[in-house]
Amino acid sequence: MRRLAALVTGWPRAVVAASVVLAALGAWLGVFHLRIDSDTDSLIAPDRPFMADYRAFLAEFGDLEGAVIVVDPKGDDAAARSAVDALAAALDLGDEKPLVGRWAATISPGEQWRLASWAASDAELRAMAMEADAIAAVARGDTRGHPVVAAALSAERSAEYLQAPGGRLFFVEVSPLKDFTALDPFRPSLDFVRVAVREVAEDHPTVEIGLTGKPVLMDDEMRTANADMARASLVSVTIITVLFIVVFRGVRRPLLALVAFAVATGWTFGAATLLVGHLNLLSTVFMLVLVGAGLDYGVHVVSRYGEYRRARPAAEAVALAVRHIGPGTLAGAAGSAAVFFGAIFTDFGGLRELGVIAGAGLLLCALAMVTVLPALLVLLDAKGAPTAVAPSVDPTTTPRPRWLALAAALVPIVACLPLIPAGLRFESNLLELQSPSLASVQWEKRIFADSASASWFAASTARDFDEIAALRERAAQHPEILRSESVLDAVPRETPERAALRAKVAAAGAGIEQPPIGAPPAMRAAWEIAAGAALPLRAALPEAIAPRLVSPNGAFLVRFIPRDDAWEEEALARFVGAVRAVDPRVTGVPITQLESIRDMRQAFIDSSIWALVAVTVIAAISFRAVWPALLATATVVAGVAMTLALLPLFGSHLNLANFFAVPMLIGLGIDSAIHIIHRFRSDPANTGPTLRAVAFTALTTAIGFGALVLAEHRGMQSLGLAMAVGSLACMYAACVVLPLFLRARIGA
Repeated sequence: MRRLAALVTGWPRAVVAASVVLAALGAWLGVFHLRIDSDTDSLIAPDRPFMADYRAFLAEFGDLEGAVIVVDPKGDDAAARSAVDALAAALDLGDEKPLVGRWAATISPGEQWRLASWAASDAELRAMAMEADAIAAVARGDTRGHPVVAAALSAERSAEYLQAPGGRLFFVEVSPLKDFTALDPFRPSLDFVRVAVREVAEDHPTVEIGLTGKPVLMDDEMRTANADMARASLVSVTIITVLFIVVFRGVRRPLLALVAFAVATGWTFGAATLLVGHLNLLSTVFMLVLVGAGLDYGVHVVSRYGEYRRARPAAEAVALAVRHIGPGTLAGAAGSAAVFFGAIFTDFGGLRELGVIAGAGLLLCALAMVTVLPALLVLLDAKGAPTAVAPSVDPTTTPRPRWLALAAALVPIVACLPLIPAGLRFESNLLELQSPSLASVQWEKRIFADSASASWFAASTARDFDEIAALRERAAQHPEILRSESVLDAVPRETPERAALRAKVAAAGAGIEQPPIGAPPAMRAAWEIAAGAALPLRAALPEAIAPRLVSPNGAFLVRFIPRDDAWEEEALARFVGAVRAVDPRVTGVPITQLESIRDMRQAFIDSSIWALVAVTVIAAISFRAVWPALLATATVVAGVAMTLALLPLFGSHLNLANFFAVPMLIGLGIDSAIHIIHRFRSDPANTGPTLRAVAFTALTTAIGFGALVLAEHRGMQSLGLAMAVGSLACMYAACVVLPLFLRARIGA
């Protein structure tokens, strides 16, 4: 610390210049080379076994989790069909640049005839083969020579609209174009779909039209979360800056701390680029971590500098501040960073990358506050002569019954202990974390009410019809599976006899040209039958259903639909257990979601244990003694225990959005305890300034994260509440209970 103090006071311009150059380089790396990976699958560690099956499924069938336009007929099916037709017309841009991928609204009469030889019963297919020559003749235009066949094929057929079995809602399935190099990968495509939905809804006032599905829910979540984080960051930085100025009675020093923080932010972007290379949907919140915690290190430096500046020149005050506050600042930052680095050992990939970036960012913030900020103080706070003042009297030195005061301070902590089990309840319904006002959330619930989780499915791959039948038969034995969907819902099981009969129909129609537009219905129907008989099954299937039944390589997909609400973890676990009993290699979003929930819950447990061990070791190294380290850890545990007990009283519990608040509070809390214990060991008679600085940093952390309480996203709200309550609880344990214990123990 002496060497570091000599460096920043002897070469302040060089320190600032080098820091700014490195910050500019880091910012340049971040802007031009830090990629965005907004694929939710990237949040899951690629080495997880279940992801290998899921990626194999995606490679075979593609991504089938598309957006869904929902039309509620409100009792008017004709109007609903008209709305679906209008939506199909709006989505079809013809030769223009497409703004969506595949979309499906209906199964046309032509597609129905094309599938006829595949979908016919055995008896119907035999009759079709017997009349193969007649069908071919009608396809050529000879309807009079075969009046019976022509009459049968002239029967008017209407388009079939997509509905779930037993449901009343109509669906239009849309695969939005995706750009996972942007934070909003579906935005341009979904904006186009939303415009189409809005315009069609205005023209069809008797029905309701909505948009939902996994991409839409994700896009809506990103919109609200990004807006919430931007608003929270702006509000928190503004409030913290104002408080900084008010508490320290000046503008210059707080602004210099902000400059040092900006330098650290540039460093962090560079480190993120070099260490990870991209930001995922979880690691993008690292700036919120830095705003909530990184400025705290500057508060301690400015506070201690202010003490020494009263009677000393700026350079000397800076040197003393660095020497005395540096060890505690770096040790506290190491403890906080160790908590984030501990996420590397979890199975949740998104948390691993957040841990690396946020941990490195906190260390760089601490480094900036003990180098760049002191150098700036030497350069820009040297005006004015020091004023000798009497040392402040620490109010904690006032004689009082110390053990009695300590006992009174422990009462709130003891009172919270019975409430902790309720605070450990873990909520895992991701849908409930989103803003309830989102239309996509409301429509997702309406789909479930209409057709029992039609937007969820587990997937098995089969090689032939026999394997499909076996999977369906096993699935029927599990009540957790509502139904199975496969190509057998559209066509009977293939046999050599059926293949031969179909080949006869195809041979009769070989070489016949497609009828022109306006040709008689019988002629077009006959041509479609003959053409469909010559096609492989996937090509003969209607475009609306083919991708979810047969892969381009000819593999068959069997989809299993859950009976209960798969957004609820218990129901999801029962369903996944059932489909795994049917097929151990089953995959799909239900499996990846359940395993991710379990990984995140285990990450919470592992991270919390690692955090306690890491901060204890770092505190012991900092103090070079065991008992102060254990005391610091006990202080943190008391604050976290109060947090867990108090959260349910505010209507919140641990969930998939706020669970990492507990390890973060451990890391941030140890910083406060280390500063206080260091001050008590070195100068027990003048601990007041340190206590005030710790209280202020806890308050800034509470504000930095607490601004999220204003968020629309309920997961963000819960994170803000957990961090606000936790920061204040840890402040109580560190600034009230810990000093009273230290006073009582040393008898000061």
